[in-house]
Amino acid sequence: MAHTDGHTEHPGDTFAVELRRLRQRARLTLEALAESSGVSVRAIGGLERGHSLGPQRRTVTALADGLGLGGADRVRLEGLAEAGRPRPVTAPAGWAVPPRELPDFAGREAELTRLASLAATGPGVPVAVLSGPGGIGKTTLAVRAARLIADSRGLDVLHLNLRGLDPEPLGAHAALFRLLKALAVADRDIHDEVDGRSGQFRTLFEQQPAVLVLDNARDEEQVRPLLPGAGAGLVLVTSRRLLTGLEGVHRVPVPTLEAAEGRRLLASIIGDVDGPRGQGLDELAAVCGGLPLALRIVGNRLATRPAWSAGELANRLADSGRRLEQIRAGDLQITAAFRMSYDQLSMAARCLCRRLSLVPGPDFDVTLASVLGGARPPLAADLLDTEDVLEELHELGLLSQSDDGRYGFHDLIRLFAAERLAAEEEPAGRAALTRTAVEWLLEVTAAAGRWFDPDHGAEPAHWRHPVDLSTSEAAAVWLRAESDNWFGAVRIAAAQDWDRSVVDTADAVHWFSNQWMLWPHWQELFTLSAAAAQRVGDPVAHATQLYNLSWATAQHGDTEQAVASALEAARIAEQAGAERQQAWALHFAARALTTTDPAASLPYAEQSERLFARVDDWTGRTSVLMSVAVTLLSLGEPGAAIEKLREGIEVARRPPAGEAWQTVADVLLTSGHFYLATAHQAVQQYDLAESAYRNAADNAGRTGMTLHQGRVRLKLAQLQHQRGRLTEAASTLEAARELFTEADATAEIAATEELLKAWSGTDGG
Repeated sequence: MAHTDGHTEHPGDTFAVELRRLRQRARLTLEALAESSGVSVRAIGGLERGHSLGPQRRTVTALADGLGLGGADRVRLEGLAEAGRPRPVTAPAGWAVPPRELPDFAGREAELTRLASLAATGPGVPVAVLSGPGGIGKTTLAVRAARLIADSRGLDVLHLNLRGLDPEPLGAHAALFRLLKALAVADRDIHDEVDGRSGQFRTLFEQQPAVLVLDNARDEEQVRPLLPGAGAGLVLVTSRRLLTGLEGVHRVPVPTLEAAEGRRLLASIIGDVDGPRGQGLDELAAVCGGLPLALRIVGNRLATRPAWSAGELANRLADSGRRLEQIRAGDLQITAAFRMSYDQLSMAARCLCRRLSLVPGPDFDVTLASVLGGARPPLAADLLDTEDVLEELHELGLLSQSDDGRYGFHDLIRLFAAERLAAEEEPAGRAALTRTAVEWLLEVTAAAGRWFDPDHGAEPAHWRHPVDLSTSEAAAVWLRAESDNWFGAVRIAAAQDWDRSVVDTADAVHWFSNQWMLWPHWQELFTLSAAAAQRVGDPVAHATQLYNLSWATAQHGDTEQAVASALEAARIAEQAGAERQQAWALHFAARALTTTDPAASLPYAEQSERLFARVDDWTGRTSVLMSVAVTLLSLGEPGAAIEKLREGIEVARRPPAGEAWQTVADVLLTSGHFYLATAHQAVQQYDLAESAYRNAADNAGRTGMTLHQGRVRLKLAQLQHQRGRLTEAASTLEAARELFTEADATAEIAATEELLKAWSGTDGG
């Protein structure tokens, strides 16, 4: 066939040959064509050298416009480009072919949205690193995102499994060969060296951009040569490692699925979940902890057993000792995913990984990890070494790390670590490790708790462990942050009948309970300590822990049980001749009854007051004076209550010498002024009530009692609103809400917001 310029078409002509012929016919240099078309000189040169036999349509259109082509010449150039354009899905030998998309994809809306937004950024090809532990669904997410983005932008998808967890991962040299072959480069034209191949690939990727998925990467060295530079494509890298050494990339941690997403994934796999088979679906999803691979395995298992319900399978998985072996379906097994990561670890990291399964709580810091690593007490050098090992575990996705630097396992990975511990360490060694961790946790807990015990005082400045207990504030921070761990240690100690340790720990922290009343485990703690004290045969300790239990039980609203515990404590203390403990027990019995039966409360309070006066207990005497006053208030005698409260406040203002006693005084004064304000309100002495509320708030603020401070502000705001000072009342109520938020007091937050809403609707609308 003859063209208008006399050129004869040959069957072997390529886009490269035709482009060069047309440029030369137009008497244009590379630079001139680049200027007229907007395609770079480097890209045009690469096209004429055959680096791409089928560039993207927009590139061909730009070149045709730059050459001023029309008619048959334009059609021929576009046809050669189309003929040479590779389709990755049909690449030879499976090179760069995406895996099958799963039809039952669920969730990941936030991650898909973020990846789609990255595809539109520039300059250069955006690179997103999707990281997370085995089974989290990185590849599934990357394949779905790649297809959606490619379809929306008219791009192809290239996928390459880098086999990062294989004994011999795919090297960069071989990976580039496969990518270049997928881009239709002939074997003879592929450079021999990695740098040459990397350059070829970058040039071709710029000319014919795509969405490239580099799946299952091992490390930065493997990935770096495969990253393109300029162009309009996108690269998605998946790895169990964080690949922190890669520069200029977008990091997309892949989280576990939310509960609703996990349920949706299970439902899509199982099918009929509206009938009996779907009963217990939420419980089954919860057992999997939002891990997509686990959800898929149990979903497949249930789908192939029509006689089972979701609840029946959930019951089979409830036993944590057998859960991992039960999460399997055919050749899919959750432990295989974890084992591949475990095998990548250094020996030190494997050892720490399995030992960290002994941590009592859901997360931990480097100090506790160091103790389980064998350092007792841990020194600064031990902490540095442990940090390095923790970072290795984190880098490989076996540990997560929160914003405050604490580490934690996914529940299923923790079970895997426990299996490795049982398989690789002797029972005696495991028992010794457990005891070491428990003893260390309880030792530090006692030291921190003694900051709040006025009879003991602060721990000496030369505290020998690398835990900051230099101030009461630092001690409170540690007790809160490690509460799941030290309380878990108490549970272990109680189960092992290490009774004296349980009693000593509860005794050391009971003063701290005033600082953290909303902690949910006080009742269980004092239940364990009371039982331990009874087994020890120490009646004074038994009585003490029982009235502590009474206080905690009353916080949960169980008045009957609170009174029973307190009166049992009083009986035991009286038999032991321990008048001080008897007085405290009667005081807590009175407190528990104050709101439900004040008439029954008063005799206990008055008997407690007499005993405290006899044993010269300043804290007890002050507390019981205020308790009697509260009872009188409940009985409708505010005048008598005011007199008692004034007496109690005067006693509270003269504490024994010492900073710790002043803190106790501030706690007592907070309560005293609060109830004094209530009593003044009852007799319409509003100025005195406001003054007392402000005093209570000041005292609560000095002791860090955020919850109490919020409650006082709430009452003050209501009084101000009652008196018509609406703007001031709203401001005070906002301050109360901030305090409740800081204390994580959900019920109080809700009540405050409801009141703010009501006031905004009536105060000028």
